[in-house]
Amino acid sequence: MWTKALVFLVIVGCIGLGYSFFTGPKNNQTLKVYLIFQEDEGRVLLEKFKKETGQPYEMIRMSSGEASYHLLSMNKTGPDVVLGGSADLHEHLKNSGKLIRYVSVQQKEIPAQYKDKEGYWTGMYMGALAIGVNRKVWQQDPQLSPLPQPRRLEDLLRPELKGKIDIPDPETSGTGYTLLASLAQQRGEDEAVRLMQALKKQSASTAFAGITSAQRLAVGDAAAVVNFLGDQLRFTNSGYDIDSYIPPQAGWEIGAVSILKNGGNAEAAKKLVDFVLSRNVQTDYMNVAFSFPVLPGIAPNALLAHVKLENLLHSYRFDVAARQRETLLGKWKSFKVE
Repeated sequence: MWTKALVFLVIVGCIGLGYSFFTGPKNNQTLKVYLIFQEDEGRVLLEKFKKETGQPYEMIRMSSGEASYHLLSMNKTGPDVVLGGSADLHEHLKNSGKLIRYVSVQQKEIPAQYKDKEGYWTGMYMGALAIGVNRKVWQQDPQLSPLPQPRRLEDLLRPELKGKIDIPDPETSGTGYTLLASLAQQRGEDEAVRLMQALKKQSASTAFAGITSAQRLAVGDAAAVVNFLGDQLRFTNSGYDIDSYIPPQAGWEIGAVSILKNGGNAEAAKKLVDFVLSRNVQTDYMNVAFSFPVLPGIAPNALLAHVKLENLLHSYRFDVAARQRETLLGKWKSFKVE
């Protein structure tokens, strides 16, 4: 079983065999990057980018909810790039006039459903929501061991699971908002909020970020969680006993990259977008990030080989999720718990 340290060595050693099209006059101005996915993965990518281009950078790790709040309220020069986070975040920033268009030379192979048709954001990876179960916790709990593991969200509402599950907060977590928004598009806003609030009432805690739910699951603080499959597989790959199931009509994300209008280093920002979308970087990043590639012809990590995506809510629209954000979160916050 690979350790995290070995994963680091693999991605550092494998990403690219030289990217001559990234080289050119060095830019000594620091590139400021808001990172929405995991810090260790982002650090490796940005260090490799720095090595290839000589470009200094500053990385600020935030959840989607944090990033949305900071970026929408920012009117002065600030970060240059938003790296990762679901496409509805980038769509929301686009609708708010916070992004610039940039059509990378690298995105021509990326299918249309994984990029903004107007060129404001481009998908880097794809991930599906999943129910994760800690097998050991489940088997050792006398109330849970006789029961089948949950395959649907409604299964998490069993009385035996009271206080033993964990969901991410849709206000702070992109994972949580993807769950809420996809339920709204499948079942209607009111029913989506009712189910999410029922899951919250059933939870031991409402996690600040999706990765937090995965961590709690891995160490046995929760018997079951809902978050992105890739976060669960990070811990499965490290030896934790986690079973993962994609529920019917599951929500999903396109993790995207975009360039901010009020950044001060657009030249370096465009080089970074080219870099993360290049086939060599995509191939090696997907192999260690446990996400599905958006470029055709790239094999996903072996842990994803058995995953069937038929259960996904294929009609899910990121632009609708972006437009619904304030309304949905307003209903979420004002919901009267019975």
